[in-house]
Amino acid sequence: MRHSYHTLAIFSFTFLLLLRISAQNNRFGILEKSGYTLPADVLLLNEDSTWVKFGDLINKPTLLSFVYYKCPGLCSPVMDGIAEIIDKTDLKLGKDYQVITISIDYKEPINLAIAKKKSYLKTMRSHTASRFWQFYVTDSAGIKALTNAAGWEFKRSGNDFVHTAATILITPKRKISQYFYGTFILPMHFHLAVNDAKKEFVDPSRLEDQKYCYNFTPRKNKYYSIVISSAGIGILAAAAFLFIWLSLPREPKNFS
Repeated sequence: MRHSYHTLAIFSFTFLLLLRISAQNNRFGILEKSGYTLPADVLLLNEDSTWVKFGDLINKPTLLSFVYYKCPGLCSPVMDGIAEIIDKTDLKLGKDYQVITISIDYKEPINLAIAKKKSYLKTMRSHTASRFWQFYVTDSAGIKALTNAAGWEFKRSGNDFVHTAATILITPKRKISQYFYGTFILPMHFHLAVNDAKKEFVDPSRLEDQKYCYNFTPRKNKYYSIVISSAGIGILAAAAFLFIWLSLPREPKNFS
């Protein structure tokens, strides 16, 4: 009996572990890590084609965005929202805060980032955006290190990526202060968040309605749905089997 119980327990644990690993491999969106510190040693290629350390760039509150420059979906609206908040807020770009945009596609060249930036500068009133809204690319290890530390989960889908629309405000010490979901940031909300980030404060996110790029919604993520459904069925089946097995009458052993 004890051997059978151990076998069932090991089987159930292995089953649930495999389901959890599979689910994690198909997760997209934000897993908030407010208060966590982003790595300093990640190398980024800047607009002068020079490799720089991420940590050397952060000396003030920084609005960080992960996009890819050929994105057919929400990346452009996210950057539209950044351009809009730069022009609308009464905070001074370069003095009170800065903006960093990094491509999640390691195959994209820096000249594509430069072209994307120029297209936004043409539409903006800000005279400091050319200097303090910086666009970067990096290698696959670099982007994974940053996005994993930030809880910004994405997955390649053909030539595109499944990801959410969100930007992240970090403090001068690279600590995650707050997440901004969607493509629009309220100027007053942004002002208060930047002031808190200057003091190394961590604020709870206000609007957590995640929008997904590349025509993705959680309901359409069949792999994740199958995994979650299977996990629930598996747990119930294992529990029912264990209950029935333990409830079965057993003949008393004859020691005579």
